[in-house]
Amino acid sequence: MTIQPLPLIVPPDFRIIAHRGASAYVPENTLAAFQLAYAMGVTEIETDVQITPDGVVVLCHDRTLARYGHGDRVVEAVPWPELAALDMGSWFSPHLHHDKRMLTLHDLFATFGDKLVYHIELKGHATPVVLAAATHQLIAAHGLQDVCLITSFAYDALQAMYQVDPTLRMGWLVPAIDGETIAKAQALALYQLCPRADLVTGEMVAQARAVVTEVRAWGLLGTTTAGQAAEVQALIRNVLAAGCDGMTINWPDWVRHQASE
Repeated sequence: MTIQPLPLIVPPDFRIIAHRGASAYVPENTLAAFQLAYAMGVTEIETDVQITPDGVVVLCHDRTLARYGHGDRVVEAVPWPELAALDMGSWFSPHLHHDKRMLTLHDLFATFGDKLVYHIELKGHATPVVLAAATHQLIAAHGLQDVCLITSFAYDALQAMYQVDPTLRMGWLVPAIDGETIAKAQALALYQLCPRADLVTGEMVAQARAVVTEVRAWGLLGTTTAGQAAEVQALIRNVLAAGCDGMTINWPDWVRHQASE
């Protein structure tokens, strides 16, 4: 694979979405990760939400705390005061990031307001309507309905959010797009279908556009350190060639919008 000079140029309206913030450089889903993405000029971020037993919507990708160095405790089973005290950065770099902490959705919204577009992925194993309702309450309280998109791999989570507020834009994270996917997207009036970057094709995008407004990709990750740059660049090129409207990426500074004429 060939590594091209960076940044790669994408169309002016292409969504460059910092995946869990600028998570290639700073621990994911921390305030620092989102601040760095914003400093890079990126105005769209993706994050993951779960709900604690005391009803706080927190930003965390994994079901357990194991990857972050805190054992196999389930995030949804730990009260917020305990989560708030955890070091969420040393797993990434103990020298640089030992001071990073878990973030709540409220604090993310309070920090950036409408300066960002938020792609919020519903995760966890809580009753879907509980997480959907709590997430929606925060979106509404901050007046951010117009800059939030709700996503999930779990179709029932999207159904739950639709029951709470059918006007919010939603996207379904899927491996690929087929007839069943399209039918389900139409049934829920989805705004986006979100296929995997290595599987998406122009034919899939064309089929999806019959029922959704946008197609955006996920999964732009290299499999090895040595090959990562070339692999990710190849995935970016595949996403662009397929005609997607955007992508999540851990290296948001690797791409730049083409200047508008």
